[in-house]
Amino acid sequence: MLEPRHVRPRHQRDGPPVKVISQEFCDRLNRDLGEKKLIFLVCCCSIDYHGRSRSKIGRGHRIIVIKPDTTILIHSLSGFKPLNWMSPPTETVAEYGEGLSLYSQRTKAPFEEIEVRVHEVMDYEAYADLQDDEVLSVTHTEKDLRDHLSKNPHQVDPNFVLRKVEYETPLGIFDLYGMIDGNYVVVELKAEKAGLPAALQIKRYVEWLKTHVEGAKGLLIAPGITPNALRILNKERIGFKKIDVRKLELKDKKERKLGEWC
Repeated sequence: MLEPRHVRPRHQRDGPPVKVISQEFCDRLNRDLGEKKLIFLVCCCSIDYHGRSRSKIGRGHRIIVIKPDTTILIHSLSGFKPLNWMSPPTETVAEYGEGLSLYSQRTKAPFEEIEVRVHEVMDYEAYADLQDDEVLSVTHTEKDLRDHLSKNPHQVDPNFVLRKVEYETPLGIFDLYGMIDGNYVVVELKAEKAGLPAALQIKRYVEWLKTHVEGAKGLLIAPGITPNALRILNKERIGFKKIDVRKLELKDKKERKLGEWC
């Protein structure tokens, strides 16, 4: 019969070992899984994934989160993206033999399976009866800015005449398309500080527009701009105007749920 193994973190900490890998701990984990608790497991583990691809990763300290809806996230110690994850519905079971293993399988297509071999446990917590019934609402987006300026074109430029909202081209969609003093203008909008990607984007738009009409111009609108991006605009003679959507009075603004915004 295998004796329970005490878990000792690789990095020293005060006090006795945090957890013991044993049949008792395995049983507790399965009870918490069955009761759909929110589970946090900080451990040293190795991972084997089968599904849309095949991946393996050796021992390392990781954070495993299992949510009440059976979502599974396995995080490394850096970055915000998980190493592995599975969206619900999933089934997870813990087994104790030569050690502790977690087997997770998605019960709906596409088929996925994760095996986590737990070598050390640094910490374990499970929470029941947590509630979060609120829905994330998203406001002050680029769409809000576009809608506002399309209704108030004079804020783009006193002489701006709007011809089209979301004008489709082979390179992408112009947020606003119109004319200023007889010149065709593409207007690119950003809800956050504009950087090089935004500057290069409108540069491509203006270059494309110049192949189709004479006197094409561009205008980038954002709450701020980086020095490198501004240098590109100045070199290409593309205008920049500072407008912060968060400071605008958005009339009849209805908050949208995250799913509607995406």
